[in-house]
Amino acid sequence: MNRKVLISIIVIVAIVAIVGVIVLVNNRNSNIQIDIEELSTQIIESGAFSDELAKVDSQMVMNDYSFTSDEIKAIVSYQGSGATSEELVILEVNDKSFLSSVKNKVNTRLDERKEAFESYLPAEVFKIDNSLLEVKGNYLIMCISNDSNKVNEVINNYIKE
Repeated sequence: MNRKVLISIIVIVAIVAIVGVIVLVNNRNSNIQIDIEELSTQIIESGAFSDELAKVDSQMVMNDYSFTSDEIKAIVSYQGSGATSEELVILEVNDKSFLSSVKNKVNTRLDERKEAFESYLPAEVFKIDNSLLEVKGNYLIMCISNDSNKVNEVINNYIKE
């Protein structure tokens, strides 16, 4: 075998391996199943919040974020008393194609909350700036808390289960 053929074979094998890893990672992420009620409970109980969060009516959250029923399959949300910016939203989209739009709406909501808290309770802006926004499969998780690292740890442990 000459050198050019050997190099060509090595390059082709490397490309196939890279494509295979990408496909496996994407398939693993798209097969994620999250019980949003269970995960939200684990996050609420993690100690990452300074405020006591209360569950919010899903229709109110849909309105607050301008989500549509076409976009959202299921949603759960908790908010603080208003004395903090703390909030948790976990949602499942009907189709992965809605994730970009939904994520933009969440970012818009975060910007609005930041603007409101800048004049109301400026110390809370830090939490909003350091909020967690994760996409896992068909799920989006947004959390404003005292400790986004702790929330991220809960999410990663939950998804490993």
